[in-house]
Amino acid sequence: MQSYLDAHVDPKGWLEWDGDFALKTLFYGEYQNEGPGAGTAGRVKWPGYHVITDRSVAMQFTVGLFIQGGNWLKGTGVAYNEGL
Repeated sequence: MQSYLDAHVDPKGWLEWDGDFALKTLFYGEYQNEGPGAGTAGRVKWPGYHVITDRSVAMQFTVGLFIQGGNWLKGTGVAYNEGL
């Protein structure tokens, strides 16, 4: 989310891990990415792939809400942003 994707990112965006395993149950989302590899027109057409356009939906996948990073990441010394 809100990442810079360079030209080396394949237009499909994602690859299967093990044939069609989990393609009907996964959730891959993209939100406000930018750069030469950020176009979503050529992305995979899996049921679980989503172009997120609603900020409130994207917020559900942030470090703060999705993995409650504010509770434990500070102690690791890893740089992070809890929101968008």
